[in-house]
Amino acid sequence: MRPWVIRAFRDTAVSRWWGGPGGLPTTPAGVERAAVMVFLGVRLVNLLQLAVTLPAAVGHAARPVLFTAVLAGFAAESVLIAVVTVRAGEYRDRRWGWADTAVAALVLLAQPAFTTAADVTGDWTAWGFACTLSTAVGAAIVFARRRAVALAVLVLMTCYLATALPGVDSGSTRATVVGNAFAYPGFALLSRLLVGYLRRLAADADTARRAATRAAAEAARMREVERQRLLLHDNVSVLHLLARPDLPGELGDALKAQAVALANRVRTFLDDAADRIGAEQADPKGPDEVCRRPLAAIVRDAVVAYPDLRVETSLDLAAGVGLAGPAAEALRDAIGTVLSNVRVHASASRVVVHADADPDEGEWELTVTDDGRGFDPATTPYGFGLRVQVEQNLAAHGMSTHVHAVPGDGTRVTVRGRLTAVDAAGRERLPEEPR
Repeated sequence: MRPWVIRAFRDTAVSRWWGGPGGLPTTPAGVERAAVMVFLGVRLVNLLQLAVTLPAAVGHAARPVLFTAVLAGFAAESVLIAVVTVRAGEYRDRRWGWADTAVAALVLLAQPAFTTAADVTGDWTAWGFACTLSTAVGAAIVFARRRAVALAVLVLMTCYLATALPGVDSGSTRATVVGNAFAYPGFALLSRLLVGYLRRLAADADTARRAATRAAAEAARMREVERQRLLLHDNVSVLHLLARPDLPGELGDALKAQAVALANRVRTFLDDAADRIGAEQADPKGPDEVCRRPLAAIVRDAVVAYPDLRVETSLDLAAGVGLAGPAAEALRDAIGTVLSNVRVHASASRVVVHADADPDEGEWELTVTDDGRGFDPATTPYGFGLRVQVEQNLAAHGMSTHVHAVPGDGTRVTVRGRLTAVDAAGRERLPEEPR
């Protein structure tokens, strides 16, 4: 085949359907296009079979001119219905179904005029029976009501039997004609079952896709709600403290500074959400390769907002450990939430933040320990801060959390994460610690 012929075939729906990926969609529209292909494919196969034997069939016909005229009319009607159905992408217009049935009936009725009794069952001169089987297939596709399909099949059977039976004498040939007649309901029934099943599958698939789309939209909405709750949680704590009439003077300035920082975060969230999403989508390397912040810097960013707390940090053992973009932000917010809980609930005199890294275990660990009043986890469930902003939010970024609390003996929050190859390289570049 010439290259342009190959390219033309590759661009057809049949080629895409045959190839699988990129072919007909599993939607109602895709099923209707497939049904059109099946109907036109059966018609095309019949006509190609006739074309192979056409010279001999014309030569054997009793009236070659009439034979050729009837065949030309049927072929023209087939081309017309092919153009209409392919453009529409479906075969659902009942008017074309009845028109095709009428043309098929005329072909069958005209057949005795150009054939002999010997041609009825054994020669392509009597091509009407084979070529009108596709009409039964089309009737099963085009008509929505079963009684319309039955009526079309009955018309085809009646016309075939009325023209074929009178010309045959032997019992075996008569039985063959009657057996052939039952091919019409057989083809129609099988086509109806197949296309009906595919239509139900496509409808169910569409329903499932709509349900999945709604579920995804609801999940996205809930994620956005959680993001907003995470953002506002610490703001509420600061506002509550600022509203206290007995607020210590030395705490006021720290809270005001923290309130300004939190307000700026809210404003950034409102103004730049779309820009952040666009930047993440535009960066082919993804956020993990864009910017890694040292773990020590993340801790210091969180601690600096709580100057009223006596916080001691021990971070040297985690030097070289870093977190990328969203994970760093999540850890900073989680540490801030823990310190906010200490400020509001613990009445602690001392807080220790300790970080360590264990290359053998392949993980780093961060603990925030206070000497406050503690609580009993069995009787005091975690609030939104510990449950969502600490545990769930860190888990979403691959970090695990453990809270150990004893009434009267303080609380310890432990966060663990995996060391990456970048972390290991960073640690290898550190100068050797003095012995």
